[in-house]
Amino acid sequence: MKGRKVQGTILGLLFIILSIVVYTAKISGSVISFVMGLLACVAVILMVADFEEKFGNSMDFLTKYTMPIFLMHTLFAAPIRSVLLKMGVTNAVVHVVLGLSISFAGPIIATLIMKKTKWLEFFLYPNKIINYK
Repeated sequence: MKGRKVQGTILGLLFIILSIVVYTAKISGSVISFVMGLLACVAVILMVADFEEKFGNSMDFLTKYTMPIFLMHTLFAAPIRSVLLKMGVTNAVVHVVLGLSISFAGPIIATLIMKKTKWLEFFLYPNKIINYK
């Protein structure tokens, strides 16, 4: 795992440089988009893999809530964006920080509430409630 962070950083920089080149040259196409997306994903994975030892407990906590976050992040992020726009807040930093925060915190809090009631938990984990025989 040594050097993964360096490899990820190099790939991330390569992604940024290629993004600028592709944008300025007005290159488009599904293949280039796929390759650029793949490059970005690999860069992020390599950079994050190095932090596993430092942030292991936090990652373990988030892993328990991966499916609820996946299912509900939009239900929390979209309304916060609408509220911010209605209030006249157009600063991108505020939108990104609050959007990401609520995208994680909202589903986790909703899941903790849903776990207390079986019929609500059904919406997240139907296999726990339905017994197949």
